[in-house]
Amino acid sequence: MVPGSFEVAHQRLAEAVDQLGVVAGPSGGDDELLSVLRLCEGVARRLDQITVDTIAVLIRRGVFTERGYKSPVGALGDLLGWDRSEARRRVIAAEQVCVRTGLDGTELPAKLDATADAFTAGKASLRHVEVIARLLNSAAAGRLAPDVWAGVEEQLAGKTGEYSPSELHTWGTTLIELLDQDGAEPDDRELELVNELHLVRK
Repeated sequence: MVPGSFEVAHQRLAEAVDQLGVVAGPSGGDDELLSVLRLCEGVARRLDQITVDTIAVLIRRGVFTERGYKSPVGALGDLLGWDRSEARRRVIAAEQVCVRTGLDGTELPAKLDATADAFTAGKASLRHVEVIARLLNSAAAGRLAPDVWAGVEEQLAGKTGEYSPSELHTWGTTLIELLDQDGAEPDDRELELVNELHLVRK
């Protein structure tokens, strides 16, 4: 990072937010205010991307561990005051949609490559990423063949621009259940049938 670049970025961001706040005031027209909402959502997603990328780098470098934290979730909760659910959502994203580094130092693609593309493009929110990761780490998804699993991930990522996270979860659950034709493994343990005769003394 160029010396002073963080300070410059901080100042410019603060100025831009202040200007946006003026536009969003009571004097703004209806269309203008709706545009402000769309802009804020887009900026929020971009900031989420930067946050997730930063967390991924810190995890790879072992910074949280070096500072005595047992987990990135605990570290983020302590450092930023996030609830565990907020911290976990971002850690999941960092682990699933960011470029990884192999044991030999080579760069590896994200675990959820198609979802990473949707996240980078601003189509998928953090909640979308969380939903997709949860669906694809389910027992049913784990029984799918690798090529089928990859196809499901592409379909889920492709729907992020159309469905809310809740809708995507419902749609994705149905899709995976349809593809998981074998279902869960049967329980081979024999059930013990116990016949008991109780004598009651009078």
